[in-house]
Order: sequence, then C-alpha cells, then structure tokens
Amino acid sequence: MSKKFMTLLFLAFISAVTPVTGTAEGYKVETIGALTEPKVSAEVRNVLDSKGLRVTDAKGKVVCEIWLRKDLPGDGEEIAAAVFSKIGEGTLAGVINFPAAGGDFRGQGLKPGWFTLRYGLILQDGNHLGVSPTRDFFILCPLGEDGNPQKRLTFDEMMKLSRNASGTGHPSCWSLVPATDEKSLPRIVTNEHEHVVVEFTLSTKSGPLAIGMIVVGKTEG
Repeated sequence: MSKKFMTLLFLAFISAVTPVTGTAEGYKVETIGALTEPKVSAEVRNVLDSKGLRVTDAKGKVVCEIWLRKDLPGDGEEIAAAVFSKIGEGTLAGVINFPAAGGDFRGQGLKPGWFTLRYGLILQDGNHLGVSPTRDFFILCPLGEDGNPQKRLTFDEMMKLSRNASGTGHPSCWSLVPATDEKSLPRIVTNEHEHVVVEFTLSTKSGPLAIGMIVVGKTEG
C-alpha cells in the first residue's frame, strides 16, 4: 500500500472523528500588529510575520497572542500519522504570549509568560494511545531559553526546554489539527469535544498550511 494512499486514508479518518460543530461561542480571533515586546530578541522577532493573532473569550479576556513565522523552511519529511510533518520536527514556528495562567492540551497548568512554538510529534507508544487524533503538536519552550530561531532542536532538546515551561516532568503540548477550510482564515471553531480551535495559515517555502491549534480544552485520552 503506497504512502500517498495511507495518507489519504488517515486524513479521511481525521475528518470522520473530528467534525466541526460550529463557531466557538463568545471566543474571537483578531489580527494585531507586529511583535514589539522587548523580552523577545530581535533575532527572533525578525523571523516573525508583521501581524499577529489575538484570541479572546466571551468576556473579552485575552486567552493568548500568537505571532507565526513568516517563512518556514518546510523541509521536513513525510511521517506516518502526521499531517504537518513537512514543517520539520524541532522547527521554530512562532511565539505565543499568555497574559494570564492557563492550561495545555494535557491539562497541565501554565503560568503567564512568553514561549516559543516548536513543531513536535507525539510518541507512538502505549503511554500516548488515544491522546490525540494526530501526532502533530506545538511544543512550548521558555522564550528566555530558546533564542536561536534558525536551529532545529532535537527531540530531547525540545522535551528538556518544554518541561521547564510546564514545570512538570511532561512537556507542554498543544494539539494541531487540519483546518476545517482553507478560506477565510484566521477564525475560531469548536470540534466535537468542545475544544476551542484557532485556525490560521502557516507559510512555508513548500506552500501554505491551513492549521488548527487547540487553545482551550484538554485531551480525553
């Protein structure tokens, strides 16, 4: 069975198990200006897009702010059960700010602060079965410890930094899913588990990727 056919089967499976139930009531995403935060080095700011995204809840409270990388290398390899592996594991994909405490997809608490977003893949072992319909995640790393945007971190390097972000023995992981539609991005939707998903376009040298990142909600697995 060809790799292409297996990929199509997997995408069909994703569509079947994670239908969209509608917009996330009260949640909004808006476009904001360039990142000017002095805590973020000029080296990192220079690789980011000139516009960011701000997600707010029904009370207008800011959930998070995201600035995506403007031109990802996109030189990763196709990997089984992964949708966005062309990004390349360990690649810096953006920067995120949490003005208030929150929680990741694992349900771990997260203190307010600035973090890098690195692309990572969940391990395929017995400890992670049923955690997510895809292997694709953004791994949060403390901004102050991750200052080289051109370097692709190894798996072990990412895990070490992300454990520092979570303050636990497990990295801070944020699930990625295919966007429901490639048009009219960015937008907010919910899935069948009532997770709040912000959908956006990530630019790579091999073409745009329409991605959904779960920003509110945790795994049931």
